[in-house]
Amino acid sequence: MSNVIELIPAPEAAPLTRPCFRTYDHATTLDDKPLKPGVWHHGNKRDADGNLTPVDEWLCGPLHVEAVTRCESRKAEYGRLLRFRNLDDRWLTWAMPGELLAGQPADVLRVLFNMGLKIAHRHRARVVEYIAEQSPNRRVTAATSTGWHGPELFITPLENIGKGDAIHQAESTADGDYGKAGTLDGWREGIAALLPGNPILQLAIGTALAGPLLAPLNIHTGGGFHLLWDSSNGKTTAVLCAASAWGHGAHFTLKWNATANGLEGIAALRNDGLLALDELGQADPRYVGDVVYSVADGTGKQRAGRSSAARRVRRWRVMLLSSGEVTLETKMAEAGKRTRAGQEVRLVTVSAGRTSGAWDNLHGHPGGASLSDALKRASSTHYGHAGPEFVRLLIESGDMDKLPEMLDTIRAHFPAPPGQPARVAERFAIVALALELAAGMGLLPLAQGEAAANMVELFEGWRGERGEGPSEDRQILRAVADFIDRHGGSRFQSVETGAIEVRDRAGYWEGTDSGRLYLFTRSGLAEATQGFELARVVRALDGAGAIAKKEAGKHQHRKRLPDGSNPGLYWINPARLDGAR
Repeated sequence: MSNVIELIPAPEAAPLTRPCFRTYDHATTLDDKPLKPGVWHHGNKRDADGNLTPVDEWLCGPLHVEAVTRCESRKAEYGRLLRFRNLDDRWLTWAMPGELLAGQPADVLRVLFNMGLKIAHRHRARVVEYIAEQSPNRRVTAATSTGWHGPELFITPLENIGKGDAIHQAESTADGDYGKAGTLDGWREGIAALLPGNPILQLAIGTALAGPLLAPLNIHTGGGFHLLWDSSNGKTTAVLCAASAWGHGAHFTLKWNATANGLEGIAALRNDGLLALDELGQADPRYVGDVVYSVADGTGKQRAGRSSAARRVRRWRVMLLSSGEVTLETKMAEAGKRTRAGQEVRLVTVSAGRTSGAWDNLHGHPGGASLSDALKRASSTHYGHAGPEFVRLLIESGDMDKLPEMLDTIRAHFPAPPGQPARVAERFAIVALALELAAGMGLLPLAQGEAAANMVELFEGWRGERGEGPSEDRQILRAVADFIDRHGGSRFQSVETGAIEVRDRAGYWEGTDSGRLYLFTRSGLAEATQGFELARVVRALDGAGAIAKKEAGKHQHRKRLPDGSNPGLYWINPARLDGAR
């Protein structure tokens, strides 16, 4: 079902009583005066003798206020459904938020000009006055966000999928780069046919289809995957293919160097869908970690309106697919920042290095580059069909209420301890569920179980590269080991009497039969692990067995120094930090 609303013919105009507004779809005459099509203001002015003289002013092309719109769930967010004829003689509609009428006329006119309505520049403010004065009796449900509106209606800026009468209402005509071209069969032949035997391509397409599953699964936040490998190996091509499920591969894919505010706006338009980003290396290292949190958690910044009153915070749920030659950790390190476990879990790094670039099965192509080229062409030729078709088939299946049970069944194939690995396992399982559902619907040519097995393989690969235990523990151990590597010979002083003093001392060292122990001062350990609370640091060190000596109930042990002092120090055995490297 498209967003085209059935229009009810306007009733015959009442007798003209000045002053008033009138809209004429065709040329007409009034008092033997020819009037061109459009909105007219019929008023009066007084002549030099004080007599009223009729004045007719043309304001814009034909423009009707067809209905009052309203968000049904909140009984608020009223607006107006406008129908008008543009410069190409096409009739268009715009569900305009009513709050725009409280602002400057330019807020409304900017959109109408952009959509091609011809407007008399000198009378442009009166166009907004005309809209505000109309009071149609008809009511239409407004959808102020994309995605699910009930269990049987899914809305994109381009179309309604399923059952229900609603129209997408937004401040602008931005469409989130949703688009359609070619055919679904063309997409199946050009992209879906190359899925068998290619886990990275399956991950990409599964991520694109997983967005609409989040709400039915009662998962309120998103997250996704970052494809990592060297340049020109096909990882960007996989992202373009994912994007082609909803729009033009290259246009639907954004760059990481977009502003945080811009990404928020696009994410809101992609609610219950896919946010595809390329080139993580181009992101601003100062803010990229915050962007990952924001996009995955689905909450925009609190902003004030023109009246200084808080505006409603934008919210969304999206699956995120990214690519790049660097990790999030490396990018944030450029700004001296450390990744948090929450960021690593929200954007899971997956190695995209396979047999031939990002591919394992070349499907008759002479090499990985040839396969990538074919996929790129297909992603810009046949696009915008697979995502909506998946949603349509999902609604028609009548199995929406069974999705949580289906996910539990697939999740059992992803054994993982509680905590961060379990959260990542769930995301891989959601992608596996999307792929298995699409295959069962006949949308994707995958054998039953192949997608789930490949997602398990990728998950196990992630676990193997990441290592066991909390992510923060590994970062802390690595930070202490790196600090010792850099400063072990220059900022740690021997505990022996007569030892040469060092500048900017971070602690001391003591020799043992097996090597040195590094006795960190409190400030030295805090410096080595900037960004972590000291209590969290010592817990990680103690858990790894890296604290060689400690007093009862403490993580420090006192040491009598040549100057007579007896401070409590953190005795670190660097050999127990090796697992961090």
